[in-house]
Amino acid sequence: TTVAIIGTITAISVPNYMRVRMQVNMEMVKQHLKTIGTHMNDVYNRNKQFPQNINQLGNSGEEVAITASLFGINRREYTTDGYTTGPNLSTFQLRTCPQAGRWGIAGDRCFVLTPLGISEDAVGLGALNPWDGSNIPMIGNNRISAGGLITSLMSDWRLTESQKTDILIDLFAELVHTAVYYSAQIPAKGPLPDYTTNLPSSYMSLMKGEFAKLDSYLPKIDAALRAQGIQFYINRSANDYGADRSKSSFSKYTNSYEYSLQSPSSKPAKQKQQAALTTDVIEVGGKVDNPMTELSGLGNKVTAYKGTLLQKK
Repeated sequence: TTVAIIGTITAISVPNYMRVRMQVNMEMVKQHLKTIGTHMNDVYNRNKQFPQNINQLGNSGEEVAITASLFGINRREYTTDGYTTGPNLSTFQLRTCPQAGRWGIAGDRCFVLTPLGISEDAVGLGALNPWDGSNIPMIGNNRISAGGLITSLMSDWRLTESQKTDILIDLFAELVHTAVYYSAQIPAKGPLPDYTTNLPSSYMSLMKGEFAKLDSYLPKIDAALRAQGIQFYINRSANDYGADRSKSSFSKYTNSYEYSLQSPSSKPAKQKQQAALTTDVIEVGGKVDNPMTELSGLGNKVTAYKGTLLQKK
C-alpha cells in the first residue's frame, strides 16, 4: 500500500514539476527578449536602422548585451535564428521557439519580439508551432501539386508510421530546397525579388481539407529537417497565391517544371472558382544551411512512392 501511495504521489508531482520548470524556462526566455528589445531600440536610435543580422553584431555596449541575451536564449534551449527585418531595416522580428526535440520540455510556445514588444502568437490551445509561418513574409517561386498524395499516404496499410514520416520529410525537404535553389537562379532572369526580407517558398496544392491530416506528423518533420540544417515555415492561408503577393514570381521567374495546378491568373474565372472549391494551397518557405547547387537527388522517396501508386492502378 505504501508503495502504491508513493507511486501515485510521484505520478502527480513529476508532471507538475516538469510543467513549473518549463514555465520558469519560458519566463527566462521572455526576460532575455525584453533585454534584446530595449537594446535594439537603442541601436536604432543611434544608427537610424536595425541590424541586418542580429547574430553578427559589433562591440558596442548595446550590441554586446544583445549577443549575451541571445546566448542566454540558446542556453534555455530556444532558437535564435528566426530574425527578419523590414524595408530599409526600419523594423524587425525575432521569433524564438523550442529547439528541435525540446518542444514540451524547454517550452510549449514560441515568442515573437518586434519593436512594439513581445507577443505569443498563439495557435490552437495557446501553443505556437515552430513551423507556423502565418506571420513570416515569403515570396513563392516554385509550385507543386500533391493533391491526393497525402490521403493515399495516410491510408496506405502497406507502410509503417516511420515510413510515412520519412516520405513526408522528403517531401518538405524538396519544397524548401527547391525554393531556395530557384531564389539563387532568379537574378539571371530579371529583377531580383526581395529575398533579404522574404523567405523563398514553394506552393503546394492539396485536396480540400487534406493538409489537416499532416498535423500529427509535423513535429517529427520539423525535428528531422532541423537536423538536416533546414528550417521550414508553413502558411496555411495561401489560396491567393496567384494574385498580388507573388504574381511576379510566377509570371516572370517560374522554373521550367510544369505542375498540374497552374497559376489562377492564367485560368478562366470558372476554373478559378472550381479550383477554390476543391483545392487548398499551402506555402512552405524556409532557410537552408547548405543550399544545393543542383537539384539532383531531391524527392527520391516521394517519387518512389508515387511509382507504387501508379502500379496499384
